[in-house]
This record gives sequence, C-alpha cells and structure tokens, in this order.
Amino acid sequence: MDLHRFISVSLLYVVLGTALSAASSLTAQNPPLSGSDKIITDPEIVPMYTGGTAEMHRFISNTLSYPPDAVARNAQGLVVYTFVVEKDGTLSDFNIIHRADSLLNEEALRILKNMPPWRPARHKGEIVRAETYVPMYFKLNKNARMATGTSRPSSSATAKAYAKTDRGLLENNDIYTIVDKMPYYEAGEKGLANFISHNIRYPREALQQGIEGRILCSFVVAADGTVSNIEVVEGLHSSLNDEAIRVLGLMPRWIPGENGGEKVNVKCLLPIDFTIDEEPIPAM
Repeated sequence: MDLHRFISVSLLYVVLGTALSAASSLTAQNPPLSGSDKIITDPEIVPMYTGGTAEMHRFISNTLSYPPDAVARNAQGLVVYTFVVEKDGTLSDFNIIHRADSLLNEEALRILKNMPPWRPARHKGEIVRAETYVPMYFKLNKNARMATGTSRPSSSATAKAYAKTDRGLLENNDIYTIVDKMPYYEAGEKGLANFISHNIRYPREALQQGIEGRILCSFVVAADGTVSNIEVVEGLHSSLNDEAIRVLGLMPRWIPGENGGEKVNVKCLLPIDFTIDEEPIPAM
C-alpha cells in the first residue's frame, strides 16, 4: 500500500529560529497589506520577532518575573501559547496548548502580551495574518529536576525503545528553548518532512477507526546534535502517539543550536499532523 496516498504529515518548528533563514531573502520593499483577514497557516515568509530569536530571548529573560509562590513550590515546566501575528505586527488570539503550573501559564501569557510588534508574515507578495507559537520553559536552577508538564511518556515497549530518554541530560545540564542559533535538521525543513513521511507507518487500528489529527511532540537536540528525550506533549490515540515517537527516534543527528557562540542543548517542539485521505480500513 502506498502510504503517501493517505498520509499527510505537516511540520512546523516551534523553535522559531528555523524560519530565520527565510528572512534573509527579504528585500527593502514594503509589500501591500492583504485585503483578506484569513489566517494563513503556511505563509511563504513566517512572522518573526523583530530582531530575531536572540532579541526575543533577551526580551523574555528581561521581562520574566518568576512568581514567588511558584518558586516556593518548585514549580517548573514548559508553557506554549499559540497566537496570531496581525498585519500590523501586534499579537492576538492567544491560546494555550501546553500547560505547566497555573502561575507559570499566567506569567508566560503576560510576557507575550507585553511583546513589541513582530514582523508580520508575507504571502504572495502581501502582508497577511498568520499563526505561530512560542515555547517558554520555566526552570529554577541548573540542577533542578525538570518537570514534564502534561507530557505523556508512553508505556509501550516500542515507544520506550525509541524515546531515547536521558534523565541525566535533563537533570544535570542547561536545556534552552530559545537561543541565538536554533538547531536544525541538516537537510532542512523539506528534508525533515520527507524523512518523516517516508518512515511513518499509519497504525492500522487508527486507520480502522478513522482517527486523525495533530500530535505535538518534544525532544532535546543536545550540544553534539543527538536527539533524545522524545515525548508526546499533546496526543491523540495511543497508537498514533507511539508512532510519532518511533519515527522521531529514527532521526539522525541534527545541527546543534548555539548560544553566545557555544553549542548548547535545546528543547524543540514539533507537531505532526496525521491525516487520512481515504476511507478507513474495515476491521478484520
């Protein structure tokens, strides 16, 4: 069976820095505003924090005020909001897709709402509305055990084998989410999409039940480029969750991220859309 007939895998880097290469192609021209208010899901030039990821990292660091009660309770974890970058660069329509402690959720939203206007997305020569999202990992100190929020480590033997869990890396090293130069798949976004689409195997049970949708995964790209600690942050069916982990576990080394000129460990988020374009397989 040709899986490419019915599997659509959509990839979007939450780490934002992967989109910066597209920004280098911008010209000095000011494109017109689109007459449509439609949110473009895959613009030719994605929205970007003005000044790039390094400036956004500095803004978040300077704006962050760790809630005292969260400190007292050793509350840590990953918070992710989606939002729309409007045509004037302002941010709207905030929606949390990964939660941690309620106080950390509120602090992440406060930071986003205080951000200056972004450079809006561009599509077909026009400035358009587009959705993006930013991960913020709240961590109290270098040696603190990193909370996993609502991540769902799978109990299946297959997923455990491919998740490449390394607690020592998480507990004894700094793990960044936003750095000057984000890690990236050596063959680029298109190469990563091709890798996943060629290796993914849509679970028969999910096909039979017609289950489809987006699975949000997280993983760490270490300073040496190895990929580890693969988890499902927001999942669907257990078989789809496990398949997402299995496929990501097959990935070769990435080009590691850098911060201040040094290679560092970076936590990345990657959504994978499972879409069935044919009728579900009938049960045996």
